[in-house]
Amino acid sequence: MAGLLVATHAFAQKDDAQNPASETLRVCADPSNMPFSNEEREGFENKIAALFGEKLDVPVEYAWAAEQMGFGRNTLKRWISEENRYACDLVISIGSGFDVGKATRPYYRSTYVMAFREDHGLDSVEAPDDLLDLPEDQLESLRIGAFTGSPAANWLIENGFIDQIVSYRAQSGGYDSDPGDMITDDLVGDDIDIAVIWGPIAGYYAKQVDADITVVPFTRADGSQFDFPVSMGVRYGNDAWLEKVQSLIDDNREEIIAILEDYGVPLVPLREEDRQPMEDDDD
Repeated sequence: MAGLLVATHAFAQKDDAQNPASETLRVCADPSNMPFSNEEREGFENKIAALFGEKLDVPVEYAWAAEQMGFGRNTLKRWISEENRYACDLVISIGSGFDVGKATRPYYRSTYVMAFREDHGLDSVEAPDDLLDLPEDQLESLRIGAFTGSPAANWLIENGFIDQIVSYRAQSGGYDSDPGDMITDDLVGDDIDIAVIWGPIAGYYAKQVDADITVVPFTRADGSQFDFPVSMGVRYGNDAWLEKVQSLIDDNREEIIAILEDYGVPLVPLREEDRQPMEDDDD
C-alpha cells in the first residue's frame, strides 16, 4: 500500500507539473492582509487571480494561511492525500526571499514611501530629502512612524531622525494588528505626523480614509535601495506551469497594472534585470 501511495503521489506531481490549473486555479493567499488579499477576495491579488481564472476559463479557489514563517509549507507544498493534489499552485506576490519554489520574472516594482496629512505643515515635502530643509524646531517636533529594520527606517536613522521615530514592530503574520493602522488610526488621528511604510499599504489606505493624504515615494540615492520587485511563485518541478503563469502575466500586463493603480500601488519602473529570461534549472 505504501508503494502505491508513493506511485500515486509521483504521478500527481508529473501531471501537476504540466498544468495544475486545467480544471481549477488554486491560489495560496492570506485571508486577512489587505490590500493584498482577504477571504472576501477584495485585495489586488484576488483581482489578479480572478483575471487569470477568466483567461484560463476555470474557477478560482483558495488555500488560506497567514503570510508568516511556514506559509509556503502550509500552502504551496501541502499535500492533500485524500484529494491526490497540493493545496494550491500559485502565489500571486513573492519577494526575493521566496525559497520554496520558482519565481516568474517580476511583474511590478514598488517602493517605501512617506505619507502625511495635507495642510499639516509638510506641503513643501515632495521627496524624503526635503525633510532635511524644514526649520529645525519643526523637525524636532515631528513624530515619524516606521517599521523597525526597514530600509526607509534606516534612512531616517542615518539622517538624524532617531529621536523622532515612533517604532512599529514588523508584521508577524498574526491578526492582532494591521500595518494599515499606521495610516487609518495613527496618522489620521494625529498620533504621528508622518508614516513611513511599504508603498502598496500606504497607497491603498490613503484612499480609504476621510482625510487628504500625500504619499511621497522614496527613490534610490547614494546606493540605498527602497524599491523592490514582486513576482509570482510556483512549486519546484512545475516548469511548464511556470511558463504558463509567465505568459499570463505578459499577455495581461496592462490589465494587471490597471488593477495595481486602482489600489493606489506606487509603481516604480521595472529594471533591466527584471526583464531577463527566467533561469531554466531543475531544482
